[in-house]
Amino acid sequence: PVSELAPTEAQALTGNLVYQFLSGSNYAYRTLPLDDKLSAVIYDNYLESLDGNKQFFLASDIARFDVYRTRLDDAIKGGQLNPPYEIFRTYLTRVDERIAYARALLKQEFDFTRDEEYQYDREDAPWAASAAELDEIWRKSVKNDVLRLKLAGRSMPEIRETLDKRYSTLGERVHQLRGDDVFENFMNAYGSAIDPHTSYMSPRSAENFNMSMRLSLEGVGAVLQVQDEFVVFRTIMPGSPAEKSGVIKPGD
Repeated sequence: PVSELAPTEAQALTGNLVYQFLSGSNYAYRTLPLDDKLSAVIYDNYLESLDGNKQFFLASDIARFDVYRTRLDDAIKGGQLNPPYEIFRTYLTRVDERIAYARALLKQEFDFTRDEEYQYDREDAPWAASAAELDEIWRKSVKNDVLRLKLAGRSMPEIRETLDKRYSTLGERVHQLRGDDVFENFMNAYGSAIDPHTSYMSPRSAENFNMSMRLSLEGVGAVLQVQDEFVVFRTIMPGSPAEKSGVIKPGD
């Protein structure tokens, strides 16, 4: 649940250790003081990582968050990491609202005779001033998605089914994020404020990174794929434990 997303004591300690590493000349490629100036960069990086195309947050959300613009340095040093979690909880709420609206739009008809434009890249656009303004942005976004599939020769029933699943999956993936993911994202906003090659990895991300660098993985010997809410065995490797067991086959 959204309400359960909160920083832990371990993350508070880790955040302070990251600060010590990045502020020490023996560890960081470039050292910058963690002050109000750097806090503003971290703040902007964090918002961009969540909603870089400005499709979820409202201007009123940003106005409420702006109190943290010059306080994230103190939050990291003092181990009080509530600000990034508060921002993320609001993000989850806005994603749910947008996904629900997009899925509802699919039940309506679309008029492709209207002369209107869709702004795909909203990076430099202002934050939406109201929910009604976001509705209009999403109406055009969904209409654009429908048109692209229509031009590809898909029927409207197929289009509605495809897009409904796409939007639903987006919401599900966002809700699969946990506290460690929120913390990692925030620490990466800090690292990228130092330089674009500095990042923080959670233990899970570090393990995945090491496996990719070794180009090997010890496991059951199968390629897995997420299909709807299930994990499916897509491929079974010859000679693998999965194949030798004789109880697993592609599609299970």
